[in-house]
Amino acid sequence: MIGIVSDSVFMNHDTGSHHPESPMRIHYVHTLFAPREDPLLRLIEPVRASVDDVLLNHGRRHIDRIARASSAGTLVDLDPDTVCCPESYDTALLAAGSLVELVRMALGREIDTGFASVRPPGHHARTDEAMGFCLFNNVAIAARKAIACFGARKVAIIDFDVHHGNGTQESFYSDSSVLYFSTHQYPFYPGTGHVSETGSGEGTGHTVNCPLRGGKGDGEYLAVYRFVLAPLLESYEPDLVIVSAGFDAHARDPIGGMRVTSRGFAAITAAIQEAAHAVGAPTVYALEGGYNLGALKESVSCMVEVLKGAPGPEIEPATFPELDVIIREHARMWPLL
Repeated sequence: MIGIVSDSVFMNHDTGSHHPESPMRIHYVHTLFAPREDPLLRLIEPVRASVDDVLLNHGRRHIDRIARASSAGTLVDLDPDTVCCPESYDTALLAAGSLVELVRMALGREIDTGFASVRPPGHHARTDEAMGFCLFNNVAIAARKAIACFGARKVAIIDFDVHHGNGTQESFYSDSSVLYFSTHQYPFYPGTGHVSETGSGEGTGHTVNCPLRGGKGDGEYLAVYRFVLAPLLESYEPDLVIVSAGFDAHARDPIGGMRVTSRGFAAITAAIQEAAHAVGAPTVYALEGGYNLGALKESVSCMVEVLKGAPGPEIEPATFPELDVIIREHARMWPLL
């Protein structure tokens, strides 16, 4: 059974005209789930996060700043890319809380996997700063809640958004209870995610960056997930896998510079599911980027079909020079690579 959070309430976060992170993203994805009946899908009502939940990953001053900006009665620019409207604070709490609810249900075996079709996205949000379209870091909050309250000892966060999730990396950079794995275009916004960024202190080795030059397609991505992620999860043995599911590496995306197809995202999903299943970890996916509306809807549909049990498409992994560098760097900590 797949738990799905998909609701028009997530359109309430208004980013203004011509902003790529628009409410229409939710509309396009929502049409996949409503009003159709599917016995493999369980629609879950959005759940509002408590402030205490958000405080697991963010400072009080940051939370208060988002609340104040939302109470201004107009659009407020938090930075050149990130916007608050009067409904943004409440919508951001619903985004974080809905992912937390899916994580609770997955760890409680009420669902096999989950997908939170929510916005605003989260993986750029730092502990005390909104950035990159993101207000609160949904996946980081959910991972901390899983460990604090739901019995998880170790959580793996997998991020296939075209941009590096700098906020998520920072949250767990010195923490071995969360493994952060990211494939992303590099160099690219936000400038972080070099292969040498591997964590510090107790978290050394638990940040696994796989930076890729622009133009990579399905075969190259699948090689990383087969030859790096799979042995990594086998070694780490997480109790839960949370996925930052950004679809802006799609070949039709106006922001990214990659060549992944919708079938490619299905293959990535299949690789993640296979690796997580091998260690007995449930998976929960959270929407991040993806700004071509048609490509976004198509990619989410392909991903969900795999979550429902369809086999991944037959795509041959393609090795490339950067892969050797990635494996060599991270094999220092993870000998199975």
